[in-house]
Amino acid sequence: MGTEVIGEVDSKGRIVIPAKIRNELEIGTKDRVKIRIEDVEHRRSFIKECKGALKGAGDAVKLLHRESPFR
Repeated sequence: MGTEVIGEVDSKGRIVIPAKIRNELEIGTKDRVKIRIEDVEHRRSFIKECKGALKGAGDAVKLLHRESPFR
């Protein structure tokens, strides 16, 4: 079977299979599904990634407005 789904793991460790895929494959409640994990993309936190980046740069809000790639 060649169906590929990218899903997210919820706080209880569950992975949701989208309804479209469940319907196409006729997956029902209590059916057993074989899962092969080929890759994991860890969610990155903007706050953690940028922590300390503005030290000594002055007013963070002014810096963000001046340096923002979205302006």
